[in-house]
Amino acid sequence: MMSIYCPNCGAIHTKGTKFCTNCGASMQVISSENDVKKNDEVNLVEESLNQQNKGKRLLIALLVMVVLTIVFFIGKSFFKDVVPTEKPFSVEEQLGKLEGKWYDPTGVVLGDKDVIIDFNRNEDVLIAKDEKGLFEAKITPFGANNYQAITKLQGVEGDFELHFYEEENKLVFFSTLTKSSWYLIKKN
Repeated sequence: MMSIYCPNCGAIHTKGTKFCTNCGASMQVISSENDVKKNDEVNLVEESLNQQNKGKRLLIALLVMVVLTIVFFIGKSFFKDVVPTEKPFSVEEQLGKLEGKWYDPTGVVLGDKDVIIDFNRNEDVLIAKDEKGLFEAKITPFGANNYQAITKLQGVEGDFELHFYEEENKLVFFSTLTKSSWYLIKKN
């Protein structure tokens, strides 16, 4: 039979006694201390069991990271082969699109539908001039089919934004100052 001691006076009692017969103190504290010891033992067992779970969790986390890394590199190599829809900007190519002979189909800009404007390359710029000296422009590309021009039209200088419509061989001049526009057509 197991004996327990009174926490107040130290008297010996049999296990299961609720009050000390010597001083009347509650024996509950002793059983609580025993419970604490038992709880400590249970906690140690649970911790040792959790160590295995930690190992499993770490292994699972590591496997997930490996799988994600593999998926990333497979995806990256897949998209590497995808051709971009838009080619990179090339000054050479953009200037080449405009080189040649152009005319004013309406005759409004130069006063004559038959006047031909030559667009000739000079390094990274196009110089445009007509044969009668009515039109002069210095054109530089700044994007795909987008240009900027400093023009001299019948003696008046102005800055224009240009857009080239390849399907129509049409070059539209737009003045941001006057909000006006006009266009030229490329001769084939």
